[in-house]
Amino acid sequence: MPDLSRYVAPASERPLDVVLDAAARLMAVVKVDGGLAHWEGAWSPREASWFDAIPEGEHFAAREALSRAASSGLPVEVELSVRTSDGELRPVSWTQTAVASAEGGVTHVIATGIDRAERDRVEERLRDLVDRDHLTGLLTRRRFEEELEQHVAHGRRYGMVGALIVLDLNDFKSINERHGHRAGDRVLIGVAEALANRLRETDLLARIGGDQFGVLLPRAKPPEAERVSQALEDAIPAEVRAPGDGRIEASVGFAPFTDTMSSVEEALLAADAAMYAVKAGHPRHVRRLRPLD
Repeated sequence: MPDLSRYVAPASERPLDVVLDAAARLMAVVKVDGGLAHWEGAWSPREASWFDAIPEGEHFAAREALSRAASSGLPVEVELSVRTSDGELRPVSWTQTAVASAEGGVTHVIATGIDRAERDRVEERLRDLVDRDHLTGLLTRRRFEEELEQHVAHGRRYGMVGALIVLDLNDFKSINERHGHRAGDRVLIGVAEALANRLRETDLLARIGGDQFGVLLPRAKPPEAERVSQALEDAIPAEVRAPGDGRIEASVGFAPFTDTMSSVEEALLAADAAMYAVKAGHPRHVRRLRPLD
């Protein structure tokens, strides 16, 4: 078998693309008559013949690409589906390159492919790992701030609407100290579930710190944001079980988005300030600390 490494199609220079292409890469050594001499990849084709593994409707494209690769000596790109050993039809982007024998004639074609469905699946999984908090499954702060940036950008063009809520658990550190971090993790998971149960599908919920959560209400006016803030605050002691005989409570503040707001950082600072005012014992009517509109 000839050295195949020099026939592998180059991966993208972007690190993520390199990882995705490697995870979804396939390689086939195809005889010029269509026989399948060798296969490498995460799955195997159903048939031992190159053409038998490809749907009949794609045979013309498969034969034409194989013939061009064998005769021209240049890489030939082609989109061909392959049926796997379990019967699934996988769309694959192939690059085919001829391999010359010692006598100079072409006997095989190396086909390197990227399984597009597998690549998309791996990419979705990787992005989920980056965008989702590993403990609660909520959006991470980074992903949440990206959503806030889009919301603010849209507001600058069409008018600011909605509100940003920040929620912080009270005295959460003592739970970890007295009952251990596993108990603290269970509380955080319970809080995430309780908050999610109080929000609409259009609202965005994130874990933005150790025991701090953020909520984007994309269309809410201040009175509605106040009601939602109160509902979230009430949900924590009502639905989250505390270790031992303790009680879990939270402080909640919000900032409405207005045309005077210039950045996501300003929104987060305003919501934070409102939340800390509540935590400091101020009356609930100052939950919205800054009159931004």
